[in-house]
Amino acid sequence: MSSAGSKDVTGWTQAPGHAAPEDAQPAQIGEPISHRSRALYDQDEFGWLLEQAALLRTGRLDEIDRVSLVEFLTDMALTHRNAFQSAMTVLLHHMLKVLAQPEKTTRSWLLTIRVQQRHSRLLIEENPGMRRYLPALYVEAYSDARGDASVETGIEISRFPKDNPWTMDEALAFVPPEPPPHGRKVPRRG
Repeated sequence: MSSAGSKDVTGWTQAPGHAAPEDAQPAQIGEPISHRSRALYDQDEFGWLLEQAALLRTGRLDEIDRVSLVEFLTDMALTHRNAFQSAMTVLLHHMLKVLAQPEKTTRSWLLTIRVQQRHSRLLIEENPGMRRYLPALYVEAYSDARGDASVETGIEISRFPKDNPWTMDEALAFVPPEPPPHGRKVPRRG
C-alpha cells in the first residue's frame, strides 16, 4: 500500500495502515450471502453501505442485500421527513414566541428563525419528492410548535392561535422585527 493510501473494491481510498481487521473472517462456504450481508448491516452500517455500493458498481445484483437495502432506504426517507418536520417545528416555535412576546425577542431567536428557514428550504430543494407530504408535515409541526412555545414561555396554550397563522411560504419568508436594544434599564420597584 502506498503512503497516500489505496482504493479498495468499493472505490474508497483506504488510509495507509488501515486494512481489514485481523479478526475478519471470510465468508463460510455455503453461508448464504444475505445472512453475511445482514450481519454486516447490523454490525457495521458504513461497511455494509460500501459493500452494497461495490456490488451495484460491479453489476453483481444477485448479491445485493435487498431486504436490508429496502429497510435502509425507507429509513433514509423517514430521516429526511423527520428533519423537515423538526426544522419547521423549531421555526414555528420561535415565530410563535416572537408573536406572543415581541418585547422579549432576542438575536438568538432571530438567528434560530433564519437557520431553520435555510435548513427547511434546503431540505425541500434537495428532496422534491417530499413535496407532496409537506402540507401534512407542516400541520404536525405547528401543533408541536404551539405546545413547545406554551411550555417555554409559560403562556397558556389556548392563547396561541389554534390554527397556524402562516402559510408555509410565509413562514419560510418571515422576517421578525428587530429585538429591543440590550442594556435597557428596567425600573426597580420598591
